[in-house]
Amino acid sequence: MTVEASELQRRWRGVAKHFPLWRFVFDIFFDLNAWRMIGSDITTMMVESKHTRRAAQALEGASPETLEALSTIARVNEQRTTDLFRAIFLGYVSAPFALAALLSDAAPDALSAFIREYQTVIVIMLIGSLVFPILYFCGNWRAKQIGWAIELYRAGAVKPLER
Repeated sequence: MTVEASELQRRWRGVAKHFPLWRFVFDIFFDLNAWRMIGSDITTMMVESKHTRRAAQALEGASPETLEALSTIARVNEQRTTDLFRAIFLGYVSAPFALAALLSDAAPDALSAFIREYQTVIVIMLIGSLVFPILYFCGNWRAKQIGWAIELYRAGAVKPLER
């Protein structure tokens, strides 16, 4: 049995829409399930999450082949976001700090003069070098949540919310 690409995309979007990046901070601090992410069982909070149960509605009635294909898409999505996070972290954090450390050893007076002259720009760049990796980390976490929701549904652990 083959799986149609349009069916996969419809179901994928149906699952992914319940894990938007813009709600991440809100969900971390104000979703009661997020406060249960301590201990050895953090799967239960995912199973009981309204987001996961709503995502399960998009998976309801899908064939095993469709669920397998969605799991593959989720793995590829998670791998891509992981690679992007690593590249962003390297480009925005590791490389600039390594360059600053090198310059502080090689030309400390020139670096001090540069910092004094461009202090505002440097502060803005430092904030950006912290914000963007955090955003990409949050996107990576959301990608993982999508994959976890699909896998938990496949395992029979998540039941869709009543409509």
